[in-house]
Amino acid sequence: MSAFPYLVFFTGRDDPRDCMVIGEDEKHVFFEFETTDMCTTIFSDRQPAVALHWAGGHSGLGSAQFLTLGQSREIPIERLIMPGSSPNARQFVSATDDRMYEWRRSYEDPTSYEVRPNLNVQIATFHKFDHSTPVGMSHGTLQYCFTNGLLLIEALVTLNLNRWLDLNMTG
Repeated sequence: MSAFPYLVFFTGRDDPRDCMVIGEDEKHVFFEFETTDMCTTIFSDRQPAVALHWAGGHSGLGSAQFLTLGQSREIPIERLIMPGSSPNARQFVSATDDRMYEWRRSYEDPTSYEVRPNLNVQIATFHKFDHSTPVGMSHGTLQYCFTNGLLLIEALVTLNLNRWLDLNMTG
């Protein structure tokens, strides 16, 4: 058995704030990221799950409102991308277990990322590459080894925040 038995595909637009994520773990997985004006809404099976309200010139990036899985909460976006253990890493605290998780951008491939709850255990990896799938063109994949729905949506939101920031900071 692979260390990462679950796989989702990033389809639609090749944009971290406007894309679809589709796949399967123990159940069907379908998320849509849609950005209009000053808000990115993440839908889970067509229902609003998270809203990122961008600050638009105010101090800070804005707020993240989690609306799903009985965990309604609002936090500053900065809490989802706190400085990590190295310059290529950012951390977030999961509402699932109050643990710190860290996304690290790969030195070898700066479009790839991995997430870890501690320095020694990797629980997911994202690879950016274009390829054809049965559901259309995919721009990347996330392989992971957990089935907690809230952790998955937190991981996807923070991954796409990291990708968007890294694209815009180096561009």
